[in-house]
Amino acid sequence: MKSFKIIVLLFIFAQVKIFAQSFDPNLSADLQYTIDSFRTAYNLKGISASVYVPNQGTWQGVTGESHIGVPLTPQTGFGIASNTKLFAGVLLLKLAENGLLSLDDSLHQHLPPFNNVNNTITVRQILNHTSGLSDVNIAGYADSMMADPNRVFMPTEIISWIGPPLSAPGTNWNYCNTNYLLAGLIAESVTGQSFSQLLRDSILTPLQLDSTYLDVYETSSVVAAHPWQGGMDFSATPRTSVNSAAWSAGGMYSTSCEMAQWYRALMNGEVLNQNSLNEMTTFVGSGSYGVGISESTILGRTIWQHGGTIWGGYNSSMMYDVQSGSVICVLINQLPAQAFQVAIQLLNDLVSNSVGIPEQNMKIIEVYPNPTSEKVKIDLKDADVVSYEVKSKNGTTLFEGILTKDENEISLSFLAQGIYFISVKSGSYSEVFKVIRN
Repeated sequence: MKSFKIIVLLFIFAQVKIFAQSFDPNLSADLQYTIDSFRTAYNLKGISASVYVPNQGTWQGVTGESHIGVPLTPQTGFGIASNTKLFAGVLLLKLAENGLLSLDDSLHQHLPPFNNVNNTITVRQILNHTSGLSDVNIAGYADSMMADPNRVFMPTEIISWIGPPLSAPGTNWNYCNTNYLLAGLIAESVTGQSFSQLLRDSILTPLQLDSTYLDVYETSSVVAAHPWQGGMDFSATPRTSVNSAAWSAGGMYSTSCEMAQWYRALMNGEVLNQNSLNEMTTFVGSGSYGVGISESTILGRTIWQHGGTIWGGYNSSMMYDVQSGSVICVLINQLPAQAFQVAIQLLNDLVSNSVGIPEQNMKIIEVYPNPTSEKVKIDLKDADVVSYEVKSKNGTTLFEGILTKDENEISLSFLAQGIYFISVKSGSYSEVFKVIRN
């Protein structure tokens, strides 16, 4: 019997070795450098980031602190704000899969009348923000949350305070938190269960997202990073009023690793069927919005993404790179902050390390010296002519031009010290390089 156990253990060990994933150490170093340098450059309290790359696994990085003397860890929680919307949208898509509702249902089929809410609005229209509804618009709303931070706001109360419609249903696109408060109410109406319990049973528990929760309506052992805004630590102020008012539109907390895990599972078809995924990624309107995510072109890549900001303050950014299947999550415990800009730089690290670029189509182009105080040279290798753009950290194009094998230098001497991105293109090939001007 003892020998049998040894054989089984050896087999398991062999299986682990076979399927073990190893994250590229050079890419890992680039990702950590990015969040460290961004925190230093912008004097941020802290950043937690996770990057999932197929066939490599998930990199986790933290930099900075929750508050004085308490550094962030990968297990530290953050408010994800409007990234809550994807959870709410997916929940309704799952309910539709189970025949409990249709995306073509009108609100009057599931909810009572609300002031300034057209009951002919459909479920699909609230999910893709084409309902025409406006957000809460009453004097003193934000101040009332601060005046009584322990107050629990009911979603029906918040919805009763929204302003007049901005347009007729289905005629225009406008991002609106009201839409996803209505989504939460619909989920409760068709099931008879609380929104928090539905999330737990349908999404969080099956995906083992144990550090992800809806604040106020759930308790958690996860230690959340202190929220900072305007240089002040707001951890002593209860967040009950703020997070209950946000509810299904922005009241959830998570860790960067679990958010990356959530996106990976969702995009890989582990949560929704293909029809629902198609619905989720049918992007409409000026915001190119689907269900809980929007589509953007960033660094020449098609990106499905969403951001979030909530008072007090937390800032989050999620990105899914369609080409490579990679996921980026950035969480920051400070406002103002630039989680989206950090995510762009992490995406650039993936591109610079050729993640998602088929090897047979790669041209090996080098940029040197890097760092530089004056010029960089572009070694074109097997390309004769390339076009280039020099961009700032926020993606703004500073200048552009053409390079050849004989004239292959770019002067950066007139730029301030900092980080820049050089985008090089030749035919269908493109690559982005991060350059440090010292």
